[in-house]
Amino acid sequence: MIIDLSPVVRDHNLNDWGLVEKIVRAWREQRDNNATFYGVADNSLWHCLDQVGKRALTDWKKRKMARSVPFADPHIIELAEQHPDAVVITRDLYRDLRRDHPWLQGSNRFLSPVYADGKVSFEQLAMAPIDESEMSMRVEAAGLKPRGLASPEARRVLDSEWACVNPECVWGGLPVIDKDPSYRDGVVRCPDCGEPVNRVGAMGHTREVVVLLGTEEIDRFAVAEGRTIVVGRARGEDRYCVRDVLEEAQFGLVSRDHLAVSNVNGGLFVEDLGSKNGTKLHHDGTTTALEPNVRQRVLQGTRISLAKGALQIRRSGRNRVRARWDPDLATPPWANPNREHDLG
Repeated sequence: MIIDLSPVVRDHNLNDWGLVEKIVRAWREQRDNNATFYGVADNSLWHCLDQVGKRALTDWKKRKMARSVPFADPHIIELAEQHPDAVVITRDLYRDLRRDHPWLQGSNRFLSPVYADGKVSFEQLAMAPIDESEMSMRVEAAGLKPRGLASPEARRVLDSEWACVNPECVWGGLPVIDKDPSYRDGVVRCPDCGEPVNRVGAMGHTREVVVLLGTEEIDRFAVAEGRTIVVGRARGEDRYCVRDVLEEAQFGLVSRDHLAVSNVNGGLFVEDLGSKNGTKLHHDGTTTALEPNVRQRVLQGTRISLAKGALQIRRSGRNRVRARWDPDLATPPWANPNREHDLG
């Protein structure tokens, strides 16, 4: 059995290693008296334990029953893959890891401890499948903790765009850093070189579009607030050219100016531009044809298909899009003369 030690010990904010011992006893009494146990803890758990808990965790490590790592979740899933018959005791649904580990979707190998009347029982966690948009959102959120952006104070830095002034850094000389910055000792820093960064301005409501061939993701492009990207056969500024991704027989089904993808006040909209072969919208198990020249909002989970479904697009689940802007795809907010930014 694999135990996700951090959420188990911190259950109901108790920070009690005794909960681990209760789980071990209950499992042996109820399920398997010969079971072996292995625990994985975040390094931060150590600072939550009292002296009894610290001695117990140290003892588990000495007996090769546990390890402490900066972030436990990837190690737990790696162990679960190495031991396909093992059960995982946790309270985590591992949504941010499901893209890289599809077997987590709907898995029945994850159990949560239940405490009642001084006894412990186990119930199966509902690892219900989630869609790609939610996976993107979860991956984005999970990336904050390693960058020191877990606290409310630190997360305020995400409301701004930042530029690295280190000429030796990969981001040096570029308008903005593509990634979320890091935050250490009260200072906003470049995520790559670690040097302090300069604030460029308030972050715009940029949105990201995912392009798929069938079910396989092949591209992502950003749509800045107030901008429109035209999907079609033509090349040029503010365009996504399907000739680069579709076979000739397929891109022949796409009009020169086929579909407009617009960002209106942070909302993503699509509009069929009178294409010859039309555009389909798929949502909640239903498929409808887009009415030409009528703008329609794209909701999470909606897919738009062209070329008889060969090419599809959807809205990314990412809430913060920091893209290195390609002039043939979009114009960044800070380069738009019609927009003003507080550069203070």
